Amino acid sequence: MPSPAALTIYAFGLTALLAGIGSLLDPAGSLPQLGLPYACVAAARGNGLAAIAMGLYYSLAAYQENTAFFAVTVPMRSLTTAVFWAQGWRLPAVWEGAGALATAFALLLWGRAAAGEGKGKIY
Repeated sequence: MPSPAALTIYAFGLTALLAGIGSLLDPAGSLPQLGLPYACVAAARGNGLAAIAMGLYYSLAAYQENTAFFAVTVPMRSLTTAVFWAQGWRLPAVWEGAGALATAFALLLWGRAAAGEGKGKIY
């Protein structure tokens, strides 16, 4: 059974993978939500590829119970939240921020429980 922290990473990875597939298949579809002109369709397609890769990497890290990776994602996803929010990209910002908070919370809870059993550690 995956740890609670791994479940948050799986969830983030799956949503990134699905969003990436959606952007790759219909790159123009995400442009209005982000307030971008049609001229950005090539960048949206590239972003879709990056999201697919990120989804795969996150899923692999979750499968491996890579707690060091889980912990490193929290500050990066928090920074991404701030940048997206400043851009006016509210939905992606909330997605990133909620995921970062869920992962941090799960790491703290799981780390305490695992430390009591001598099984895990937070990096």
